[in-house]
Amino acid sequence: EIKHGRVAMAAFLGYCAQSTALVSGPHLIAPYKGYEAGLSPPEQWDAIPLAGKLQIVTLVGMLESYGEILDPHYCAGGLPGYYPPIKGKRDEILFNLFDPFDFGFRDDSEEKKARGRQAEINNGRLAMFGILGFLSEATTPGSVPVLKGLIAPYSGNCMIPFEGDFTIFSKLSGGGGDDDDDDEAKRDARSVWILRARV
Repeated sequence: EIKHGRVAMAAFLGYCAQSTALVSGPHLIAPYKGYEAGLSPPEQWDAIPLAGKLQIVTLVGMLESYGEILDPHYCAGGLPGYYPPIKGKRDEILFNLFDPFDFGFRDDSEEKKARGRQAEINNGRLAMFGILGFLSEATTPGSVPVLKGLIAPYSGNCMIPFEGDFTIFSKLSGGGGDDDDDDEAKRDARSVWILRARV
């Protein structure tokens, strides 16, 4: 829950930031190849080239794996949510994820740290509701009455983040024409998935 809450907080703040004209508006220098001004946050993700998406996923995976190698692991008596200092572990790592500018938060009392961890869990829960509300309103306008007219509609599928990059998903979802080749390709793709599920 702590990890999901942290991801949700980052997603919620990212959605808010990406909705501003500063991020989604016109730029003198395009931040990435294929950039278009005026896109909603989900459309911005769709516009990022596959190589850029893979870089993001790889970075997050590296950070996640580093947090998983702690001894003791949080499932075996370690502290849930604790992330070790990583500054200086490699030449390119210049900051820690927690207290990156050394404000002294690591030196707080145990009571204050416990209060902070509980506040983080509560904020994470609220952020989960928030980001799901944004995505619900974007994909189904009017589904969140409080956000009606505030969130730009999105015609893609938020649950398939690589929808435009991998063709097997579009074949399985029933896209394409009605000719025999498309039907055969769909059957082949379904057979592959059924076989994998059985294995």
